[in-house]
Amino acid sequence: MTIDTRRPQTFPFTIENAFTDRLEGGNPAAIVHVPSLTALPDTTLQSIAANFNQPITVFVAPKTQNDQPAHLDESTATFGIRWFTPGIEAPLCGHGTLAAAAAIFSSARGAGLTAIRFEATSGKLLFARKVEESRVEIDLDSEIAVTPSPEEDVQLRGALTKAFGKSVPVKYTGRGAGHLNMYALVEVDTVDLKNLKVNTDALLESPFIVHVVVAPSSVPGVTFESRMFAPRAGVPEDPVCGTAHTLSTPYWMSMNNLTGVVFAKQVSAREGDLRILLDVAEQRIKLAGQVKTVSKGELYI
Repeated sequence: MTIDTRRPQTFPFTIENAFTDRLEGGNPAAIVHVPSLTALPDTTLQSIAANFNQPITVFVAPKTQNDQPAHLDESTATFGIRWFTPGIEAPLCGHGTLAAAAAIFSSARGAGLTAIRFEATSGKLLFARKVEESRVEIDLDSEIAVTPSPEEDVQLRGALTKAFGKSVPVKYTGRGAGHLNMYALVEVDTVDLKNLKVNTDALLESPFIVHVVVAPSSVPGVTFESRMFAPRAGVPEDPVCGTAHTLSTPYWMSMNNLTGVVFAKQVSAREGDLRILLDVAEQRIKLAGQVKTVSKGELYI
């Protein structure tokens, strides 16, 4: 009998909770450091994500010196990035990007860095940097909600009534555009969004996949609260969604004539806290939050 004595490949990983400083808070992400984004086949990357079984598994790889833009100084580095749910590759993940930046900053490779330039395989660029109070900030495109079609609105409101009950008035319905065209944005009239009982199965009747629900906050210092539901994507409720805030924040600030920095709380069971700066002129949104490292180890392939 022949015994295979080849040593397995090893890759360092961490589990990070994004938008929180608590062990039981925020949105978890597995961060795997690989030498390049093509070091492992896509099928293996997907298997790793399925094995971790976290909301998102992020693979990050440093770019070589020759691949770094000439204008970057020594405090900024470029990394390739890919995001995988347990079932599919995702085109973008806000909380995964925040967690990945924090993991790099705290690693040996991150010594001396204050900013990271992420290159997605799609060519999309994302930026992260260290900011005050041990937060990490990511810079994303801001998104403007548009009016759903009459047919979509009727179907969406019907699903919302079943999900929230007739006693919870819906004040606004909108939808995302472009890459967020399957996102619905909903404002409900409630003073206790966190404890609102939601029948997420009813949202399977909605024409949209992701449902971002916002309401005013009674918490001092918090501008608005949100929850996010995507049962058709296998996510009954997302703990904290950075991408959702690129849609909800411009709406909330416009409707309430707000400018400058605002603070938002996603009031899922795990909860998460975001400091947000909207740059209307540049159509950019900066999301900042703390990140809690839960575990570190080596992955054997």
